[in-house]
Amino acid sequence: MTLYLRVISYIKPYWRHLSLAIFLSFLFVVLNNLSLWIAVDFIKELFSSEYISNSEVITEPSALPVSLGAGQSIYNKLNTAIRSVLVRENRVATLKMVCFVIFITFFLKNIVHYIHSLVLNYIEVKIVVNLRRQLHRVLIYQPLRFFDRRHTAEMTSVVFNDVNAINNVLHQNFGKMITAPVQILTNIVILFLISWRLSLFSVLVIPVSGYVIIKIGQGMRRRSRKVFQQIADVMSSFQEAMSGMRIVKAFSSEQYEIKRFAKRNDEWFKKTFRANKLKFATSPLNELLLVLIVVGLLWYGGNQVYANTGIAAEDFIRFLIFLFAIFQPIKDFSGFNNVIQNGMAAAERIFQVLDQETEPVVPAGAEPVLPGGFTTNICFEQVSFSYNSGESRVLDDVNLDIKAGQLVAFVGPSGAGKSTLLNLLPRFYEPDQGRILIDGKNIREMALPELRSLFGIVTQDTILFNESIRMNILYGRPEATEPEIIEAAKAAHAWEFIRQMEQGLDTVVGEKGARLSGGQKQRLSIARAILKNPAVLIFDEATSSLDTESERLVQQAIEQMHGRRTVLVIAHRLSTVQHADNIVVMKDGRVADTGGHDDLLSRSPLYRNLYENQVLKS
Repeated sequence: MTLYLRVISYIKPYWRHLSLAIFLSFLFVVLNNLSLWIAVDFIKELFSSEYISNSEVITEPSALPVSLGAGQSIYNKLNTAIRSVLVRENRVATLKMVCFVIFITFFLKNIVHYIHSLVLNYIEVKIVVNLRRQLHRVLIYQPLRFFDRRHTAEMTSVVFNDVNAINNVLHQNFGKMITAPVQILTNIVILFLISWRLSLFSVLVIPVSGYVIIKIGQGMRRRSRKVFQQIADVMSSFQEAMSGMRIVKAFSSEQYEIKRFAKRNDEWFKKTFRANKLKFATSPLNELLLVLIVVGLLWYGGNQVYANTGIAAEDFIRFLIFLFAIFQPIKDFSGFNNVIQNGMAAAERIFQVLDQETEPVVPAGAEPVLPGGFTTNICFEQVSFSYNSGESRVLDDVNLDIKAGQLVAFVGPSGAGKSTLLNLLPRFYEPDQGRILIDGKNIREMALPELRSLFGIVTQDTILFNESIRMNILYGRPEATEPEIIEAAKAAHAWEFIRQMEQGLDTVVGEKGARLSGGQKQRLSIARAILKNPAVLIFDEATSSLDTESERLVQQAIEQMHGRRTVLVIAHRLSTVQHADNIVVMKDGRVADTGGHDDLLSRSPLYRNLYENQVLKS
């Protein structure tokens, strides 16, 4: 029930629109029922023996049905009122009036239906837009640890497939979910007015049908949940193959990827088909129940008409018409539960994401950070960290002091914890123990946007967006002017290749910068970081995958930053950091040694071994 209430809470802001939709549904049902009522009167007048010829006037109104109590009395009054409008002095005049009224009722009914559809569609689309916006916001503010545990395709599936399932529930059934109950209740009232005995017999199908609907719906939600999870696996397999196409082809793994995708796709087929087998059983079962009721009514009511007791032929025809008119809403209603359970399975997954705790963007009592720099130092005090509880520590009791304005290099074997250490600075991850201070302030007590404004980061895996070069450089500072963009590009040694392009800064780089070389992408990434004008520039193995010429240009860009801001470099090649103010040597998650290049060569066996393996043997 909590889940249903939470879904309904998304409709609550649009209660005015919903109230209008309910009113329009009632009006639609009234007009629809009026057209059915008139249809019976039309048949009666068409074959009535009360007219002698087309030109002769009516001698007496049609005989009214036998009174069967208060309900029948109301029915008689209603019937008389409608006939007084329709019946004229002869057949032709009556036929004209009937045709006119039928046209008017259908005309008004369709206008009402159009407005009703617009109002409901406004609610539907607004709910979907709000859901996607909330999901996107929650995911954007998730810590990186969240994405380490989940595949991108899973989150994509939730935001699009699961929200689409909610959209399908609303788009295909929201209007019917409002109209069907109104139509069912209205028709039941009319049926009881015509004959309460026949009506009691008819409504026996409702509790039986309801039980069938509920039991099938329970199975539908379980199976739908499995279907949504499976489609996320299918998307994951597809996305990985597409994004890793170079590796797939390099290892001739096309057949492996085809089989992997086919296996997951076949699993989706099995789970979807099982769910649909249950879904498709709902309509036939309910229709069978309805037919049993109809057959019983035809036998019982037909005998009453033949015996001329209880109900007139005209009323029995009207009763059957309104009874048949109620069948489709009941069938629709039985189908709603299957669709709703499918939507509830999607809603469960959506709310699991929405309930994730986001990063504490602005902690209570957060101290302001002046954008543009710090003045003293960055200090790591007994910092320890592991990616998952119970696993071995990636960082273990790290103590380190970094002076403002220095170029500090971090070296060490793979897995030593270099990248992890610097990822703690902008609080991509939180240390398990210890603290990190900037100018004596604990970064846990700083607002995240202001803390991260201190850093410009260039990673080994360059991230560019499928936008123009201009937009990629502007990403961290969208208000920058074109001269500032060009200055940043020159500082990153990127302007040389940008100006040679036909569209210059407006050149679109393609997905992940596919239209640029590795060196060009990295220099754009550096330009983006420089334009942000941060106090600290972090280069995370920014030259490790570049050719010699690109490495030289990137290295020049890094050296030009020296002295103007603090620069932290994770070095893959030690030859590029010999002139660093301080070199931090790391091993097994600890700081093994610090110092200058010559000093470390003379007293650090680990650094000397790294240097000799890379430089002297190259």
